[in-house]
Formats: sequence, structure tokens, C-alpha cells
Amino acid sequence: MPIGEVLRNARIRKGYSFEYLEEATKIRAKYLQALENENFAVLPGQVYAKAFLRTYARFLELDVEQVMAEYNQLSPETALHKNETEQPPPEPAAAPSSKRWHYAVAGFAVIALLAFNALYHMGDSPEHNKPELPNTVQQPPVNQTLPSAPINNNRPETGQSKPTEGVRVVLKVTDSQSWMQIVADGKTVFSGLVNPGETKDFTADEKIYLHVGNAGAVEVSVNGKDLGRLGEPGKVRRQTFNAGEEPQLTQG
Repeated sequence: MPIGEVLRNARIRKGYSFEYLEEATKIRAKYLQALENENFAVLPGQVYAKAFLRTYARFLELDVEQVMAEYNQLSPETALHKNETEQPPPEPAAAPSSKRWHYAVAGFAVIALLAFNALYHMGDSPEHNKPELPNTVQQPPVNQTLPSAPINNNRPETGQSKPTEGVRVVLKVTDSQSWMQIVADGKTVFSGLVNPGETKDFTADEKIYLHVGNAGAVEVSVNGKDLGRLGEPGKVRRQTFNAGEEPQLTQG
């Protein structure tokens, strides 16, 4: 069955008018009639003919691929647009409006004015274009004497020793064991037996308290000063050394 007859029968079967189809498919009614009449020369080109035919067949719920295949098999005499280009014809270029012509004239006038202004200023003398120098004279730098560093007259005299900070106690066990407990600034830092030949070194910020058994076996020095043995062999000795005081052994 010819393509046009297939389209017409489908439209009549659904009861569609060309006015309704034009609104629904956005294809002008005369082009829809041309498709049904197979008057493809009325259509604006092969590209539009195929597009209109595909849209119309789909809207009528026909087999679109079969309809397009039958259209492609038409002879060149029937489908007049078979060998036409796939691109729609270009629209003719619009003539320039009078407003564009006015803009062009104004542009030429501006260019001419700028050129005249440039030529006018090229004739100015160099003296006229010379920039004015500021009427100021730079003063020579004034020599400034930097203040000398202050002289420290509070230096200690030669031979004057700096007072020792804190307290340091060194205990050396000589010929027999000795038990000892050491408290530095109120905290016990050692408690136990010390063998002969061993040395214990303790420091504190304020004071060191010694509790030593067998004092005769322990030699002591405080802040580098040798005080000898703490006491007699087998005797218990308690001794306190304070920071800032002259170290010495007390009796008892």
C-alpha cells in the first residue's frame, strides 16, 4: 500500500482533522496533506520531508521504520528530493539597517578626531612637554652622634667569688658498709646500704638532711669543702646542711 494511503487511512481511523494535527505535531496542515498525497515537492527539502514523515507516522502510531523504508525505496521521479542536500537552504543575509549605518559614520568621525588630536600635539615643542621639577633642595644629611653604650661600674672586684647557689653534698664510704637516708628539700632521695668505695652525690635548692649509720666510715664534703668523717665508727649521725650557710659539722 502506498505511503500516502497508509497515512490517510490511519488519520481517518482515529478521526483526526488537519487542524488538530497541525496543533499537535507542530507541522503545517499543507505539509501533512502533501505527505498523504505523496506530493513531496511541496515540502521544503528532503531533510524536512523525512522529519515530517517520521513525526506524522509516530503520532498516528504506525510502524515508523517500515514507513521510512518504503519512502527510501521510492524512485527519484516520485521522491523529487532524493538527491537534494541534507542541509536546509541558507537564509538570505539581511541588509544593514540604517541604525548600523549611523554607527559606522559615528565611528569614522571618532577615528578622524583622534588622528587630528595626535597630529596637533606632535607639533608641540620639547620645552612645552618638559615636566616641571619640584622647587626643593635636598639638604645634606646631618652627622648624628650615636650615644655610647653605658659603662657598667658594678663589675665584681678581682678575686671576689660568686656565692654558691643551693647546696651540694658528696658522701664517700671508705672501709665498711654504711646505711644512710638522704632528704633533699623535704623529699627522700635515697635510703639504703652503701658499700665501701662507693660515692653518693646529692643536690638541693634549700637544704639536705643526712641520717647516717656507722658515721666513722663516711667522709663528707659540702659545696666543695671537705669536712672529713661524719663521726665515730658504729655511731649514728644526723646532720643538716643549708644553702647559703658556711658548711660545718655540728656536735652530736
